Amino acid sequence: MVLYNFYTHTLQNRLATAIFIFLMNLIILPLILIWTILGIGLFPFGFLFMKFIRGWSTQYLTRKCIWIYGRVWQFLTGFFVIFDPPQFDISPFPESGIIVVNHRSFFDTYCMNMLPVSDVCFAVRDWPFKIPIYNLFMNLSGYLNIEKFSWEKSVATSRATLENKGFVLFFPEGHRSTTKEMTHFYSGAFKLAAQTNTPVIPVCLTGTQDLLPKAKFYLTPARIKMKVLNPVFPDQFQGEMKHQHLKKRVKQQMDEHLTQMEGL
Repeated sequence: MVLYNFYTHTLQNRLATAIFIFLMNLIILPLILIWTILGIGLFPFGFLFMKFIRGWSTQYLTRKCIWIYGRVWQFLTGFFVIFDPPQFDISPFPESGIIVVNHRSFFDTYCMNMLPVSDVCFAVRDWPFKIPIYNLFMNLSGYLNIEKFSWEKSVATSRATLENKGFVLFFPEGHRSTTKEMTHFYSGAFKLAAQTNTPVIPVCLTGTQDLLPKAKFYLTPARIKMKVLNPVFPDQFQGEMKHQHLKKRVKQQMDEHLTQMEGL
């Protein structure tokens, strides 16, 4: 927090701000790279050990490892980034559900370790599955390739996760927003919720657009806030288009809370 506060005081001096940002990237990026390489190297040993000791499924164990990776990532960036404790309207957190999060930055996915659950199946586009090594972990985790999977396969994969008291996570905007305004929501998460009769858990995330905005290639100090809203149940709505009404309700609530969070 001290470094972040120092950064906010340099904003009136462009040279001091540029130097501070340069130092942040000089320190943080190598640390993230080292932790990533170390994590990949340790993964087979930890995976086999926990597989033998606990008997966890491959998907659950890989998702747990990714969650731990995110926790360490958060610690490393914590020298320059403030992570406010998440606010929860939910008490207690549901045993399973479909999580929907607004999308502003590449690092939004890494901030999901702020949630109190680790068995999370991400619904993502096709391009991350094409990245070497990265795609290995995504396949082991059983993530949804929303551009390649048929709807039937997506539902079956999601249902298996939900029945095991896991969570399926969507960024319903599909793309990162370039402003603080949410863009159009796609319907997939809400159709899935209606078809499986599963609650939707809205999550509002701010600050990541400062850490790494879309189309930028360097990090800047940020203050990241998360708020988890009360679940919205699909059985509150009726008719063949119930998923559209569900989508509209969730988006409206997220809009309202994001506006409040930006004003804090």
